[in-house]
Amino acid sequence: MKSELKQDSITMLLVNRTYLYRLLQNLFGNEPTLKTLHILDSDHTRTALTLLSLEDGLHGVEVFFKQLETNMEDTLEKCCSEYTRLFIGPTTLPAPPWESVYLTKERLIFQESTLKVRQCYLKYNYLPANYRSEPDDHIALELDFMANLSHLTENFFQEGKISEGVDILKDQKAFLEEHLLVWAPQFAAELEASTPHPLYQGIASIIKEFLQADLVVIDEILESI
Repeated sequence: MKSELKQDSITMLLVNRTYLYRLLQNLFGNEPTLKTLHILDSDHTRTALTLLSLEDGLHGVEVFFKQLETNMEDTLEKCCSEYTRLFIGPTTLPAPPWESVYLTKERLIFQESTLKVRQCYLKYNYLPANYRSEPDDHIALELDFMANLSHLTENFFQEGKISEGVDILKDQKAFLEEHLLVWAPQFAAELEASTPHPLYQGIASIIKEFLQADLVVIDEILESI
């Protein structure tokens, strides 16, 4: 990408960011469904990743998609079972999906970092549906927050409210630097190491690359305005 971005290029990048954040939030926050898996394997997703030079990200899950085509019911069932093992339990989660775990020696949840994440949410009146029972710093909630801010940024730019959009982009950059990029790479590495499943190995690889690429995208948009 060039350092000088035109308005249509900025719009495309903003829409693309929202799409990928929403997709990743769904993959990490919900049991897999055929609908979500087909979206992951769609031309739309490939184009979105290509725009960020991340088109290799889906190569790791091609084996899974081939299995899905061959035996859809059994492959989906095994995928759901692996999701439960990785993100629900009942045994100890091999790669805990909460920020505070990676910031404390004791690997505990509901720590000071959790409250800092909540403060970021409250600035935009973002309140997770299960905030009383689920720590605010779950990977899916942080991705959902970024998806919401990205969509809000889209709207402001489309309405010509550039300064408002820029302010939100700056907050997204801060959230990446102070939260997601501080712990998500380690989470993704532990996830890759703890599962033989090609889908979850693949999306772990994608999220590591995407978050870093998104930081670059934000900087390029800000520099172009």
